[in-house]
Amino acid sequence: MEQKVKLKRELGLVSITLSGVGIVLGAGIYALIGKAAGLAGNSVWISFALASLAAIFTGLSYAELSSIFPKAGAECEYTTRAFGKKAGFVIGWLTIISGIIGASTVALGFGGYFETLFNLPQIYAALILIIALSLIIFYGIKESV
Repeated sequence: MEQKVKLKRELGLVSITLSGVGIVLGAGIYALIGKAAGLAGNSVWISFALASLAAIFTGLSYAELSSIFPKAGAECEYTTRAFGKKAGFVIGWLTIISGIIGASTVALGFGGYFETLFNLPQIYAALILIIALSLIIFYGIKESV
């Protein structure tokens, strides 16, 4: 019989909260606000107000799910139990895809700034950032936060 390997908890409430805030600030405020203001003009605050309302309800939903299913992947676990394995599988993949899209958005925002400063094409700067941060994550999740 195989011996179960227990994972060591490295992330606490403060570190994971700071990580989430960093992602929100990196993707939403610093990287995209200029483009949003260019498209919406003075009405850009309406989109941020609606997005914050959606984020509040999403956060409350995740809090409820994590209190019911305290293990990782609560949304996938809930969907599997409520609607079956196929729906849980789809939700699991959609969760992964949303993380990829979020990371891509932040990387392209960084690439735009890097292009302005160092005249390196945006896509190359974004790829360099993704590779560098992936190496940090491979080294250890604690260091990535």
